[in-house]
Amino acid sequence: MKRRSLQLKEKILLKQLAPNLQPDNWLIIKKLPTAWLLEHKESGKVKVVELRAS
Repeated sequence: MKRRSLQLKEKILLKQLAPNLQPDNWLIIKKLPTAWLLEHKESGKVKVVELRAS
């Protein structure tokens, strides 16, 4: 599966959506219209972050 680091605007948005997550420690696996699938760089844990309609 292709993974990539978050870009600056994505990091800012992630900090707003999930303030308890450190954006530097997560990689994007997949960007869906309603959610992002993130994988932790060290542990490999996968987390789904729901995007809110603004």
